[in-house]
Amino acid sequence: MVALTIILAALLLLILLGMIPSWSWAKPAQPPIIITDVIHTSAETGKLTHASRVFLLNNGSVSYMNDDLKAVFYKNDQPIVTVETLNGHLLINSHHYGVRYIKGEGCRTRYWNPGEEMEVDLSDGTINPGAKVAVKIIDKKTGKVISKHEVVA
Repeated sequence: MVALTIILAALLLLILLGMIPSWSWAKPAQPPIIITDVIHTSAETGKLTHASRVFLLNNGSVSYMNDDLKAVFYKNDQPIVTVETLNGHLLINSHHYGVRYIKGEGCRTRYWNPGEEMEVDLSDGTINPGAKVAVKIIDKKTGKVISKHEVVA
């Protein structure tokens, strides 16, 4: 009985010191910017138009200057659209092929703050229901991918 108590105490001490894995069933942490939804219906009529509206959320704890970011969208692992700025005011003045507009609290000011969402409205028919959709958010100054997330539309 004494030996069993000593073994259990030693195991408890190792767990508390972090020397034994926790065997947690928790999912891995999500990336800092995630796709929360892909909508295929028209915002005006509500009818299925393959509208290809993608909603992005700053899920992290960092505020980003949205003009320093670009988004590359993929459908079934093939690049389909690159949005050269995530600043809504600067997108208006640029050539933005394949994207109709971006809107939402994440692109209204110079900063995309944690918890803010933005809608990227791609050209109709770009994304079909059931397609695997991915987005890479890239820091334009460094060229580094700061977030990558994928969902099924």
